[in-house]
Amino acid sequence: AEATARVNTAEFPRRVFSPIARDYDRPALLLSLFQYRRWHRFLLSRLHLPPGARVLDMATGTGALAFDILSCTDANVTGADITRPMLLQAQARADSRLGGRLGLLECTAESPPFPNESFDAITFAYLLRYVSDVPATLSGLARILKPGGMMASLDFAVPRGTWYPLWRLYTDVALPSCGHLFSRHWRDVGAFLGPSIRDFYRRWPEERLLDTWRDAGFADVRSHRLSLGGAVVIWGAKAK
Repeated sequence: AEATARVNTAEFPRRVFSPIARDYDRPALLLSLFQYRRWHRFLLSRLHLPPGARVLDMATGTGALAFDILSCTDANVTGADITRPMLLQAQARADSRLGGRLGLLECTAESPPFPNESFDAITFAYLLRYVSDVPATLSGLARILKPGGMMASLDFAVPRGTWYPLWRLYTDVALPSCGHLFSRHWRDVGAFLGPSIRDFYRRWPEERLLDTWRDAGFADVRSHRLSLGGAVVIWGAKAK
């Protein structure tokens, strides 16, 4: 209950991620066991972007997914995040690579400040565990997506079956210990992640989450597990 209360405030992601923004990318890659670029590739394969698409990458962080979109498409990307130090790191990276097609904005996912039907596609990663109202967030993102546009998300997941004990060992022991090798703040993130993921999927089992996407106005909603069930990509098209 304590973890749930903590994540249900706008200040929580700022407090957690601001101290690790400057050195975020390398530890994040290592702690994902070098998997997150593979996860990005699968997510991007679900988008089917039109030429010159306008894409919103919500919860962009330091821009890892946004830069992957820019590097393999001709899209123009808006990266939005609630945590300013993360956006500053994304801006620093944008200065030297593909920055002309990237715009950055500090805002919340629960109140995206864009007109209706602004984007051809929307992506987000590791977002819904940090919002207070999942259905309202999905509906708000649907509002700013063009009819027929694709939305795709990535997040950690709880593996099923025989892989669950190994996942518990990794999230309960290895993540905090490895995080401590980088910094005290990374240790805290490592200790938080496992309980955060378990709590979210207790409240939002995958089928319930897919139904919530459908209720928000998305059609042909699908999900796919990756890395032995430790990550999940969900995608769907806004109904025309």
